[in-house]
Amino acid sequence: GRTHLQHAQPLLLSHHLLAHAWPLLRDVQRLRDLDARAAQSPYGSGALAGSSLGLDPQAVAAELGFEDSVWNSIDGTASRDLTAEFSFVLAMIGIDLSRLSEEIILWNTKEFSFITLDDAYSTGSSIMPQKKNPDIAELARGKAGRLVGDLVGLLTTLKALPLAYNRDLQEDKEPVFDQVDSLHLVLPAFTGMMATLVFHTDRMAELAPQGFSLATDIADHLVRRGVPFRTAHEISGACVRTAEEQDKELWDLSDQELAEISEHLDDSVRSVLSVEGSIGSRDAKGGTAPARVAEQGDAVAEQITQLRAFTRGR
Repeated sequence: GRTHLQHAQPLLLSHHLLAHAWPLLRDVQRLRDLDARAAQSPYGSGALAGSSLGLDPQAVAAELGFEDSVWNSIDGTASRDLTAEFSFVLAMIGIDLSRLSEEIILWNTKEFSFITLDDAYSTGSSIMPQKKNPDIAELARGKAGRLVGDLVGLLTTLKALPLAYNRDLQEDKEPVFDQVDSLHLVLPAFTGMMATLVFHTDRMAELAPQGFSLATDIADHLVRRGVPFRTAHEISGACVRTAEEQDKELWDLSDQELAEISEHLDDSVRSVLSVEGSIGSRDAKGGTAPARVAEQGDAVAEQITQLRAFTRGR
């Protein structure tokens, strides 16, 4: 795992991928929540003042499948906040996909070598025969900017419009339609890319303990043994400095070297100086320990089942 793109702490690949799943699930939840707010029919609002023709907005709303009819005829004809909310959710989907896209692009480089993309979802170069470019990820990343641009354009149109209807509102459709078209293009391609790429877990495992990613585990180990965290943090930092000076990893420090750094360090610290030990120790809810990640996977599966029931009905 990385922060600031620097080695941070070891974690399971599944834990990392699930961190992308939760925001996307929330995006679908936002659409579900929006669907409930949008279930009000504007029928009977007229131009702005309502109808004098004896219409029954409630009956028509029920016939058309709405939960209710609007309470205010001006609101029913002049408000576009629901359109803006829908546009925001589509833009957020693009943003969430762009984050995973950026990682796919990085992981596909020789320097990372974490994945191999299927030929169907990558392209070569007309000049450089060795190239295997992550086109789908790059296009998804680029489309995110377009989705955000559509949202900003819509909000700019809505800004400072007086009640009630204004011709400006003709401009509310094009950005939303463009967003829908963009995601209709991106989502199937992105799904195919993710379903066919190959993860090189051996390479990930090789890099997991590097960059002193186990330093925090030394501090946590000391805290569990009663050492104040500030002191434990300083001791862990001293271990890193000593290892750096000798061009070695933390687990290569001898018992004598550890003892010279601090009296609190003995051979018991070696129990956490491994990727497996580090990952297994993160066993609180939300952590990367295998048992917690398995529970998390079940929770995601349950969320997916619930949300699919919503989408099938739409």
